[in-house]
This record gives sequence, structure tokens and C-alpha cells, in this order.
Amino acid sequence: MLNENFEQMDSWTSEQVAKFKEAAKLKEIQPRERAIDFLLETAAKKPGRIIAEGDSWFDYLPGTDLIDCLKNHYSYDIENYAKPGDTLENMIFGTGINKRFQRVAPQIETVLRRIKEVQPKVFLFSGGGNDVAGDEFESYLSHKNSGLPALREDFVDNMINIVFRQYFTELIKRVAAVSPATQIVAHGYGRTIPTGESVDFLFFTFAGPWLRPALAKKGIFDATEQQSLVFELIDRYNEMLQEMAHVHANFHHIDLRPMLSPESDWANELHLKNSAYARSAAKIHDKIQSLL
Repeated sequence: MLNENFEQMDSWTSEQVAKFKEAAKLKEIQPRERAIDFLLETAAKKPGRIIAEGDSWFDYLPGTDLIDCLKNHYSYDIENYAKPGDTLENMIFGTGINKRFQRVAPQIETVLRRIKEVQPKVFLFSGGGNDVAGDEFESYLSHKNSGLPALREDFVDNMINIVFRQYFTELIKRVAAVSPATQIVAHGYGRTIPTGESVDFLFFTFAGPWLRPALAKKGIFDATEQQSLVFELIDRYNEMLQEMAHVHANFHHIDLRPMLSPESDWANELHLKNSAYARSAAKIHDKIQSLL
């Protein structure tokens, strides 16, 4: 019943998507306009203001995203700082510079200031997709004709288990320093197939594709091998997040792999269909409720 109702979101027109996203921004959606009427969570516990930082899974223009669904389906009050295409390094430390090559104030300063002011029960974080499966994906691969393993094992291990792990450790530490009781909820990413599909909207290509071009540049054309390499990286990233959740009591990893179909839940190589975002948001909602 639940999934069946969410499925109707995949047939929405661009106007319906725009209305849904605008409702999420304004929080003025009426019950009769909700995508799924029975999702009125009158008995759900409310965490108050939630702060969110992330990438396009929290701010996706061509379709709905996780934040849209959390706001509209569950009436969460979310202050969202996400930007499409953002990376872990930029979100957690800041990489921006001006024309004089001077460092500009990173957005994390604003996010941490707001966390300190609001003292939210929950901080939502979406990151890593662009670092693992986006523009950086090619750097994890060896050329097919090099005689080397397809995955650059040392590089993969260094980036995921040392660099990205340290990034999250720093994020967890900085959030705890300004708001010790805040619980960090971060999702992993599902297994996606390198289809070569890009982010298209109104006859324009906004971004991508990422995976299939990178694999082709490296001379890796076998579809089974391509899929195996992508799945391996996504699995390793999720495993690192799981380990972080075991170590840090205030950090919670949402594993979306079991519920997302590689074959049918993706709009393109890096982004989900509307219904899949809605189902993923439902799982995040369940986690939030368990923390209250």
C-alpha cells in the first residue's frame, strides 16, 4: 500500500513536481494536496527545528528530494543548507576562494552557528555521493590495459577509510562541541548502475553522466565488470559509515542499499526517482522518530 501510493509520484508532470517543491519551501501544503493523504503523521513526535547540510539528495531540481519528502509527508521543520554537487571536503572544511585566491568563509561556519543557536535534536547530513560516484569516480580506476587491478586498492582504501573517515570524525566532533545532544543522521547511497544517464530537465543536460564515461575512458566496457566496480565503491563507503556509527553514539547511518533497486529506482546515474526518494525519506523519518 505504501509503496503503491509513492509510485504515483513517478508520473508527476514538471508542474506537479514544482508545486511539491514549492510546498516544501513554504510549508503551506494543504492536506488535500499531499502526495499521500494517509501520511498525515498526527501522532508522530516532533523534534522541533532540524538543521540539514548536504548535496543534491537534499536539493534536487529536476525531481523531488529527501528534504521535500520529509517536509511534505511528515511536516518536519527543516532549515536546509544543501547544494547540488557539493563534496565532503567543501561541506565540512570549505574549499571556496575568491578572485584573489583568498579563502572565503565556508558555509560550515553558518551551519555550526545555527546548530549552536538552535540546539537541534537532529542534524541531517547527505554527503559522499559526489566524492565516490561523481566527478571523482575516475580517479579510483586503473586503465584496463595497464595490467593493474581495475580498482586502485590503495587509493580507494586511503580515500574512504582514512580521508573520508577523518572528515566525518571532524564533523561529528565539531557538531558535538556546539550542541552535545544533537544526533547526526547521515544516509549512505544505494547501488546504482552505470547507465550513462545524465540529469536532464526541459531538454537541457544539467550534470552527468559520471560513471559510464569514466569507465569507458579507462577501457572498461564489460557491463558486469562496470556494475561490480560501482557496487564495490558504494559498499565500501557504506561500510565506513556503519563503522563510524558503531564508534560514535551521536552518529547514525541510514543504509539505503537493501531498499533501493539498482534496476528500477534511479532517474539517472546518481539520483533517485521521486518514489524512491519518498521511500528513503520514510526510512529517515523512522530513524528520527526512534531518536526522540
